[in-house]
Formats: sequence, structure tokens, C-alpha cells
Amino acid sequence: MALHLLEDWCKGMNINPRNCILVTGVPEAFDEGAIEPILRVSTEYLSKCKMRGRMFVREEGAFAVLCELPSAVEPLQVPGTIAVEDGEWTVITTGSQPSPVPASDVAFLKKMSAFLGKEGKTLADMPGLLGLDPGVPQRESAPSPDEWVKALGQALEKVMPPHPESSPYRKLRLFSGGPTPIPGEEAFEPWLEHTTEMLQEWAVPDAEKRRRLVECLRGPALDVIRTLKLSNPGVKVKDCLEALDHAFGRTEGSDDVYCKFLNARQQKGEKVSAYIQRLEKLLQRAIMRGAVAVGQMDRTRLAQIVRGIQYQNPILLHLRLRERQDNPPSYSQLIKEVREEEERQAAGEVWEEEVTILIANETRRD
Repeated sequence: MALHLLEDWCKGMNINPRNCILVTGVPEAFDEGAIEPILRVSTEYLSKCKMRGRMFVREEGAFAVLCELPSAVEPLQVPGTIAVEDGEWTVITTGSQPSPVPASDVAFLKKMSAFLGKEGKTLADMPGLLGLDPGVPQRESAPSPDEWVKALGQALEKVMPPHPESSPYRKLRLFSGGPTPIPGEEAFEPWLEHTTEMLQEWAVPDAEKRRRLVECLRGPALDVIRTLKLSNPGVKVKDCLEALDHAFGRTEGSDDVYCKFLNARQQKGEKVSAYIQRLEKLLQRAIMRGAVAVGQMDRTRLAQIVRGIQYQNPILLHLRLRERQDNPPSYSQLIKEVREEEERQAAGEVWEEEVTILIANETRRD
């Protein structure tokens, strides 16, 4: 009955019942002006509620009070009862159940509410996550268990990142760094190059990348990371690779590495995309040696490409690389644009060659 009273009262006042609560059991002799302040201090969630009216309920011998909140009410945030000096008041929302809710359901909804909160969502966002139109009236019959499972799965897909184990990836190549290479082990430099590229591609948390890195290490190389984790259990993958580079890489100083990067030029007959890929390896080594800050990576890369590409290269002009140095693209975006431009130019050259052959054939006929 109380729920029907809430809905009918809101309809009569032309306000949204989802934004309202109904407080019942308020004694007849209770001061009307003290009701709203008591509700506001009872819980932080009700601190902005506004009393819209009260009505005497003959069957209960007490008043019912209608209050409105600024936004849709989340039932889990509203206490079922409010303790007062002479007893307690009962709070009804449109999400209230006519019968007691099983404890397991309450616990699940609380966990769901907490999870959505961490993702910046609330239970009120569920209709949108499920692709439902909040303006469409809900059907009277309850959804079947299968429908709930399907709907919940759709919602979780939208707010949860993919689980690391569900992300397809190739296992990293083995590396030990020992005096006697293990079967299938390659030299450190190509191993580091391959591993760095793979770790950059995987869209998983840094901790998962570190776990996968440790999986491929053996012997002395594994000992390096174990020692590193003793002093810093949450060490980043970048620092792990840097430690391995110091232990097994070429003994080059940061100045030497950076000098090689700055002296890298496009070679005769070398595609721009191939030059950028070759340059990227030198840039990554410079970053690992501390010669280039990660935050300056894109700007440093583009500046060297502009210097290193052969003068008046059409790709340099068509992609306006000189003009984009203040807002440089990422490596993936840059290499994509360059390869597409190379394919476009190659297609144009083929077309020009075909036209030339066609004109030559027509000339011979004449």
C-alpha cells in the first residue's frame, strides 16, 4: 500500500516518483518543521532531500511524508528505517520490495553498486548500459534468469576491461643471459627489440606485462628481475627492461646512443616507412638509456624524421610533417599515415606507367 501511495501522490503532484521517498510512521503530534531536518542529518545521502508534503494515514494512525531528491533515488543508499526519539520511521522508495529481499540478493546488489562506483557508474546507469530506454514503461512480468544473465553480461562488457588471460598474445621468446645459451635462445639485442615491441602492443595492465616478461626469463636474467623486485615489488616493465639492458646489453653511454639516433638518415633507395622503423629502434634504446624522456618521445621522433628524410621527399610534403612538430602524432599513427601514402604514390606510379605504355602503343600504330 505504501508503495502505491508514493506513486499516486507523485502522480497527483506531477513529479517523478523515482526521485522521491515516502516516510511513514511519523506520529501525529510530531512537529512538522522538524521532519525535514531529521531526515537530512540521518544520512549523507538524504542531506539534500526536500519535504513536499505530508498526509495522515488512517490505517496506521500516523502521518506519511513525501520528500524529493535532486536526482533518481538509489534504494541501496537509503536506509530502510530512521531511528527517532519516540521510535522509528519507515522509508519507502520505488525500488522497495513488497516482500523481504533475500540476504544473498542484497549482498550481490551492494557488491554491484560498489563495483559500478569504481568504474564511475551507478545503478541508475544500468538501463543505459543494457541498451534500454528509460522512458519506456517496464513490463509487469519479471525477466527470466537467462535474460538477467545476458543483460548483466552486456553491462559488464561495457564497464569492465578485458581480462588479461582473454587477450590473445604470443609468448615472448626465451632469454637467460647465461654463458651457455638454452635451446631456442637468441642474442640479447634482437630479443630486447622483439620483447619491447610485443609489450607495447599488449593492452593489459603493467603488472600483467611484468608477469609475462618474467615467464620468458631464465638463469641470470631471471635473477636480475628477482633482485629488482626485492627492492621494489611493483617495479614497472620499463625499469625491468632497462635493468636487463644494463646487465646484458652493449656498454653504450646515453650520449653515444643519442648520437647514433641523431645521425640516423634515410638511405638511398630506403622507403620512408623502413627508415622510421629503423629509427624507432634507436629511439627506444635512447629512452631506455635515459637520453630521451618518454614525454618527449613523439616530438623527438618527428624532429629527427624531418631532419633525416631526404630533402623534398613527397611524403614529407604531402603529410605536412614539418608543420606538425608542435603537435606530433604517435608512432602508430605516423607509420600508418606514411605506409598509406607510400601505397597511394605507388599506385599512381603504376597508373602513369600504364598510360605511358598505352600512348607508346598508339603512336606505333599510327
